[in-house]
Amino acid sequence: MKNIVSALRSFIRGREIYELNLNQMVSENKVVLVLGLVLYIIVMLARSWENFSQPGFYVEDSAHYFNFYYGNIRSLGEIFQHPNGYYNIYNNLVAYLVAKVDILFQPFFYQLVSIILCVLTIAAFSFSGLIRSRYILFVSPLVLGLSGLNHLYYYITLTFQMYVVILLLLIILLWQRSSSLVFNIFCFLLSSLFIWSGPYSVLVVPFCLTFIVLFKGKDYVLFGLLIVTLAYTFSVTNSTIMLENLFKPHVLLLWGRTLVTHVFFLGFKDSVNVEKLLLIGAILIPLFVYLRKEKLYLKTALLFGVIIVSSFAPLFLSKKYILYKSIFPCHLLFAQFFWVAFLLYSADKIILKQRRYHHSLGTGLILVITVFIVFDNYLNSDKFKLPILTSTPHFLSAVKEAEQMHLEEKRQLVIISTKGTGPFKAVAIVGDTSEGAELIRREHFH
Repeated sequence: MKNIVSALRSFIRGREIYELNLNQMVSENKVVLVLGLVLYIIVMLARSWENFSQPGFYVEDSAHYFNFYYGNIRSLGEIFQHPNGYYNIYNNLVAYLVAKVDILFQPFFYQLVSIILCVLTIAAFSFSGLIRSRYILFVSPLVLGLSGLNHLYYYITLTFQMYVVILLLLIILLWQRSSSLVFNIFCFLLSSLFIWSGPYSVLVVPFCLTFIVLFKGKDYVLFGLLIVTLAYTFSVTNSTIMLENLFKPHVLLLWGRTLVTHVFFLGFKDSVNVEKLLLIGAILIPLFVYLRKEKLYLKTALLFGVIIVSSFAPLFLSKKYILYKSIFPCHLLFAQFFWVAFLLYSADKIILKQRRYHHSLGTGLILVITVFIVFDNYLNSDKFKLPILTSTPHFLSAVKEAEQMHLEEKRQLVIISTKGTGPFKAVAIVGDTSEGAELIRREHFH
């Protein structure tokens, strides 16, 4: 027993410090970092302009947020509402604040806040210090935000920021520890807030445990976040956990098949066979052999691998899969993002090692990535477009007009609704909502 404890202590003390030399990377690549993010924003806006220019209350933006907060009648404490059984403080805070804005601009602000968070998430990875080659720094925002890894517009709704917030949280945890105590405290508090943003915050647990085993330098912060995550887990009112799924062969097979088809092949293949598995091995084994002396790279790759595999646990180890009976893009976000991040990180290491061919490799990689992005977008227009909610402008105008009728003074109300996404629709109750008020009109815009 003493030998085991001694070996464990020796291992913990011998862990490598997580050091990325972030300041040097930023100072040497300021222009490239800015250009990459600017190009990302331009392409994102151009790609989904049809939806951005005609904002609406898509998916659950209407039922869970607009309908609940419309009229600015909720107190700040209402951001702790949890209709699905779990807290989602960030989304509710945004909806609470947007409810104070003129009705005509509320769907616009839902999208604007979502766009900003998506850009911040991509920027957080660019400024993490993991990537150092200027070629990869320039192209990584496009790859992470505009390739087969996600349905970009799908996530630029307030509803799906519950996933993007956790993705941003995990990227922040990848940053090296700052010398500023104030900055470290700020990051801890921000991370703690983000944890209270949906069931996928449980991914903090495998991340923190793996990081603590592999690296030293952030133990106290990560242990603190583990406690916060544990508190969040106990706050979930409707338990959906089904750990027994770990022992069900059909669940494990589905888990593995999803990793191969939707993650490693980014959705371009819909089946698993020996050839595909051999191809994955033919890529990964030589890669790890070539970079075997890069300890930081190997440990970070292992950390990415843990996130990729465990990211499906909130779906496959819960009742959610029984409910959905399908795998949606939001369930793939974390695995696909970190798989692409791993590929970029690996390419960065190879380019930096091959100094003689640095420029040729970098240029060639940008060309290949550009072809992939164009091809992927050509095949999958649903990744950046949704059917326009054409009734939204009429709905907003009708609500605005009703607001100017001073219905509260007359003890009257009108109910105005509009077509939403699927079973969800935006509904505004304008006027006196107290018991006994007279309903004078119902309007529905198709």
